[in-house]
Amino acid sequence: MNFDLGQIRPGSAAAWWLAIRPLTLPASMAPVLLGWALAAYQSTAPVDLAFACLAVAGLLQIAANLANDYGDARSGVDGTDRLGPIRVTQSGLLSRRQVLAGLMLCMALAAAAGMYAVAQTGWWLLLLGAVCMVAALAYTAGPWPLSRIGMGEVAALVFFGPVACTGTYATLTGTTTPAAWCAGFVPGLHAAAIMAVNNLRDITGDRRAGKQTLAVCLGEDRARRLAMGLLLLGNLTVTPLALTTVHRALWASLALAPLSLPLLRAMHFTPRSAELNKVLARTGRWALLTCLVIAALLHQPFYPSSG
Repeated sequence: MNFDLGQIRPGSAAAWWLAIRPLTLPASMAPVLLGWALAAYQSTAPVDLAFACLAVAGLLQIAANLANDYGDARSGVDGTDRLGPIRVTQSGLLSRRQVLAGLMLCMALAAAAGMYAVAQTGWWLLLLGAVCMVAALAYTAGPWPLSRIGMGEVAALVFFGPVACTGTYATLTGTTTPAAWCAGFVPGLHAAAIMAVNNLRDITGDRRAGKQTLAVCLGEDRARRLAMGLLLLGNLTVTPLALTTVHRALWASLALAPLSLPLLRAMHFTPRSAELNKVLARTGRWALLTCLVIAALLHQPFYPSSG
């Protein structure tokens, strides 16, 4: 959904829609859906707990987005010349107080959904949830914000990968497996690719603001290769998953590898401009598509499987 800044009223639903950054949500949904699919394939998967996991992941993603919007506007990272989508705090569409209120609401709702899951499983999940909540804020806030010290891609890989996927699997089944850990690296690496494209686009503004992202440290050419490499690694990670436990995932590996070529080409050739926003959105859709294809193949009875 595209908006013209002049057509958006401050405090309106359209302003809040921009604030939550819906194009980033596939990164948080993909690992949870994959963990759910693996749990249903190999064991049981209570639907209520699965939806609780989805709620926690989505709400924490939105909370992180709001914290980033607020923090970058406060620190001066978001200037009027930014290439990315409109930022609601910097543009005045939402006040700092409104953004902070939205952030606290999302954290509270995520905590409520998490406590429901804790009540159904065990207190170990409370610790995992607390770590995830801290990470959502630590990306932008705190004495050493992860986004400012070159750790954005690492945080995306870990928390949108093995943590979310294996955490969902463990919540639904009460245990973990090598397949769940391996599967988590598929959406995790793709989430890191999303972050790499985002940081590639924002090199100029980040460098001016003293934000030491990996893209700033590497330079444009190597930052492009980083984004492409992360996407390729995410695709290739499907193969060991297929060869070890979940053999049906091999079909996903074979089918998706050539389909990613146009996206890789776009990462390589799209100039560092607002056009990279389209590449960013495509990378998010790719992350979700990959997990949905694997999930669908797991539950197609006409495919042979010994997993």
